[in-house]
Amino acid sequence: MSRISARENLMKLVFEYRFNKETETLEEDVLKDETLTEDDKNFVKSGFEFIKNNYDLIINEIEQNLVNYKLERVCKTDLAILIVAIYEIKYLNTPSKVAINEAVELAKKYSTENSYKFVNGLLAKVVN
Repeated sequence: MSRISARENLMKLVFEYRFNKETETLEEDVLKDETLTEDDKNFVKSGFEFIKNNYDLIINEIEQNLVNYKLERVCKTDLAILIVAIYEIKYLNTPSKVAINEAVELAKKYSTENSYKFVNGLLAKVVN
């Protein structure tokens, strides 16, 4: 359960990063979360650092897999979810089924009614 929480916290950091590049305070708050294990805190910390350093690369991956859609039209919550999922699939070698399933669950929880379908479809294209 804690990896799910870590992934959710990472997604929130990425979401905030889209609007405000100064995320130190938010990152500190997330890392104070007592429900996260040290491994999960390291997952969040290293994941966020990697995503910040490779942001354009990950965004490019998303843009290449959009069909009849512009990046500007993608819901910001969905974008944060996609960024985390692509990070896990491409750079952590998380099994794609796991990463996609978790991304779909985050979309159901945090985004619009049909976002999970969009997230699922785009990530399926990334994997193939």
